[in-house]
Amino acid sequence: MISEPVEDRPKSGKRAFLEHYGSTVFGQGLILGLGILTGVLSARMLGPVGRGEYAAINAWPLGIATFFAFGINQAIVFYMGQRTFTVSESATAAAIIGLTQSALSIAVGLIVIPVVLAKYSTTVRHLGIEFVLLTPAVILSVYPANLFQGLQDLPRFNLIRVFAPLIYAAGLIGLYLARRNNLSAVIFWQLFGCVVALVLGVVLVVTVIKPKLQWNPVAIPTLFHFGTRVQTPNLGWYFQQRIEQLFLSVLGTPPQLGLYAVAVTLSTTVMVFPQAAGIVTFSHGSGQGIQEAKTTIGRSFRASLLWLLVCCTAIYIVAPILIRVVFGPAFEGSILACRILLPGAVAMGLNQVLYNGASALGKPGIPSVAEGISTVVTAVGLYLFVPRYGYIGAAAISTVAYTISFLLMLGFVRQLLGLRIRDLLFCS
Repeated sequence: MISEPVEDRPKSGKRAFLEHYGSTVFGQGLILGLGILTGVLSARMLGPVGRGEYAAINAWPLGIATFFAFGINQAIVFYMGQRTFTVSESATAAAIIGLTQSALSIAVGLIVIPVVLAKYSTTVRHLGIEFVLLTPAVILSVYPANLFQGLQDLPRFNLIRVFAPLIYAAGLIGLYLARRNNLSAVIFWQLFGCVVALVLGVVLVVTVIKPKLQWNPVAIPTLFHFGTRVQTPNLGWYFQQRIEQLFLSVLGTPPQLGLYAVAVTLSTTVMVFPQAAGIVTFSHGSGQGIQEAKTTIGRSFRASLLWLLVCCTAIYIVAPILIRVVFGPAFEGSILACRILLPGAVAMGLNQVLYNGASALGKPGIPSVAEGISTVVTAVGLYLFVPRYGYIGAAAISTVAYTISFLLMLGFVRQLLGLRIRDLLFCS
């Protein structure tokens, strides 16, 4: 039974680091691949209008759940890496916090959804409310994975993470083969995947970790203290990805939102490696000394930069063919938006490494200013440009905002973490 203090765990060496990189890149790649598959299937099944309605149903409930996340998932990983709490204390605190977050998300969602989806059909509004009622499965399925991540058991961490998109993809394949082009069925399989992932996570925690109910009055305040410092960059990261869809769902039309959603799906395929690099950087860096953690950040940054430059160049070239052949001729309008988003994807991917690196060094608040400024730029730009330029304007504003955030982060990590651009680009 793993109920001993986390400080009794041995540190992982270089071999474990490389193994975890491999398993996390594979897991992130599988998640991304499944995301692309479900994006293609949902686009072909629903068309631009239905795909836009689907995006609107997703964006608001997930945005509310993210708002109430408070960075607790990263706090759990950090303090387990620092050997501050036992696994049982962490699991108990996570369960209490997760249930509270679920209640808050449902309460706020039931108020917000009927308002923001007022111009949509009754079916869409009802599906939005159903999504809100099942957001606890989305929220609570995260914490079992984080417990394994804190223990640096990344294979089980990745197993839990891939299960929801795997179930969702399997469901959509069945719907596509049966020619059931039904928005309600698509939403059902997405939520069902989250429920299955939650059940799997709980079973693995109970059978492998075997935590006890162990209350530590310091645990929840400590987790919140760390979590609130990463909440701003987390919100910024989420809304930088979703705020355009939120604005388009209110100020635009369902076809515009559908075209933009496809452009985002294709442009974010490059994120598989930098996201995995960020996860591993945070997991390992949290248990390393300052200099070792800086070395880890540099390695992840260089590898991510190379990956992003190669992949974004390739997608820019083949985007017209990919969109016409894979998503269908109805989504040709997504080509220009996708190309505009690609430079922003480079900045967004590199920021994933810098954000996680700052958190690993115990400075989770550093990205807050960068993300805060970037979010303001995005919101103002979308308000000004979406009514006139629609989803093309949204794509341009997104790339500008991502780039501003990245440039600010480069300055912050140099001044506050002692990481110069030279340290990030070249081996020391």
